[in-house]
Amino acid sequence: MALKMIIAEDEQSFREGILTLVDWKLYGIEIAGEAENGRQALEMIHNNPPDLLLTDIRMPHLNGLDLIREAKAAGHDFRSVLLTGYDEFEYAKEAIKLGVSDYLLKPCMPHDIVRVILELKQKIEASENEDKAVNALNQSWNRNIHLLKNQILSQWIQQPLMPLENRLSVMNEVEMALLSGKIQVGIIRIDASKGPNAAASKRDLELIRYALLNITGETLRPLYDGNLEVFRHGDEMLWVGNLPDHATLEAIGSAMKLLQSNLESYLKLSISISISAAQASVDFAHIGYQEALEAMEGRFYQGRGGIFFYAGADKQQTSKTSILDDPFLHRMEKELLVSLQNEQYEQTVDAIEASMSHIRSNSGYTKAEVHLRSTSLILELQKFAKERKVASIEWQDSFVNWMEQIPNMETLDDCSVVLQKIVQSIVEAVSNQKSLHRTVHATIELIKQRYNTNLTLELAAKETFVSNSYLSSLFKQELGVNFLDYLHQYRVEQSKELLRQSYKIYAVSKLVGYQEERHFSSTFKKWTGLTPRQYQKNYNAE
Repeated sequence: MALKMIIAEDEQSFREGILTLVDWKLYGIEIAGEAENGRQALEMIHNNPPDLLLTDIRMPHLNGLDLIREAKAAGHDFRSVLLTGYDEFEYAKEAIKLGVSDYLLKPCMPHDIVRVILELKQKIEASENEDKAVNALNQSWNRNIHLLKNQILSQWIQQPLMPLENRLSVMNEVEMALLSGKIQVGIIRIDASKGPNAAASKRDLELIRYALLNITGETLRPLYDGNLEVFRHGDEMLWVGNLPDHATLEAIGSAMKLLQSNLESYLKLSISISISAAQASVDFAHIGYQEALEAMEGRFYQGRGGIFFYAGADKQQTSKTSILDDPFLHRMEKELLVSLQNEQYEQTVDAIEASMSHIRSNSGYTKAEVHLRSTSLILELQKFAKERKVASIEWQDSFVNWMEQIPNMETLDDCSVVLQKIVQSIVEAVSNQKSLHRTVHATIELIKQRYNTNLTLELAAKETFVSNSYLSSLFKQELGVNFLDYLHQYRVEQSKELLRQSYKIYAVSKLVGYQEERHFSSTFKKWTGLTPRQYQKNYNAE
């Protein structure tokens, strides 16, 4: 690209000689203007800013030094060369202050002018290349700075302050939006089960996480007065923010509800949030992280979609008894297996419900402990099922090994559903080997015909000419599941086909017998591990 140059010289013959005796285009120089006095040259600079200015010192109206001074004061950036005489060298000191690049003593030959201008052109191009390199480096830094921050914060939440480590200095170096004051750590967990259909949307997962982090930052930044960093740690989404003194528990809760609402609106995500107590500084981020993890354990008992604060010293004391040694659970497991052996399916389901109720009331057991106890029971059921040639259950529309469901048991309700599905599978396998009671058979046919109406146990009992209690007991005894659960499961199975055909969720709800979309969604999620929207999205992504 050619450089633009303005020539300011009051001697017409000298000025014309500079213009006519040198082919400036050949050297990549474009003459942007020629002026016969300083005032005229200044106007040209304003109208068409040059890269180079070749100017005489002594000119009418405005001398060369004043011309440079006023042009620079107006914000113009250019390199300048002065044409001077022997008696004008006293201006040199002032010229240096103005950043004049070179001098030419008059009279001078055209090749002298060309030499000086080309040297100056080379310096300008070298400077531009250096600026480009610096800009490229800055762009690379800006692209990777969030990755560096992410790595640093991930390290800080995992380990305590090391000797000689200065985290405040590191925060300044990488320009973190955090201060030296007290901080709070939060965890965001997406409420989605990890079933076979979830794999279909993995290609979108990174984009979803990126959007989630952005929305989280925008939503929570006001709560922390702008002093907030949002980052990833493995598959977890976290934040660290400086907690202001004026932030109340109510204000924090409101901000978290707004975050849940925004993520539901923009990304159609349900999330659970856990929050640590305030820590003295980022030096204690690892403690905040452990507190947030501990707070997230509340999700196991209270269910998905909650906001969980670290309880600290006020939390319920953890049970000292190992869950494997819990006498009540041991007794219920024995009763369950005996009932199953004797085909007393109602008592089998009752034993599961009693076990879950006992665990919930003794919530000092951790999720890992409940998983351990569930694994033990599943192994016993699996051993029992092999005798009945039952090897799998249906989960999220696919057949999988029972043991694979343990990681999916993110809440106590999930544990209950999985165990009930296993028992139901065993019962169905056994029932296929014998005839169902005619009343149960008639009720199943009634469900198939009228599942999309307001069918109730009372109506079914009237149609089959038995009492409500008898039908309920008989249903459990024959199928290992109560009437209402069987009806819900049948409706859910019918709704899957409609969802695969891209029907609207509220329409599917009506078509399978639910008056409220919310009731349908919660029931669908209970028996499949996914919301209707997640199921539909995963199916369409395949």
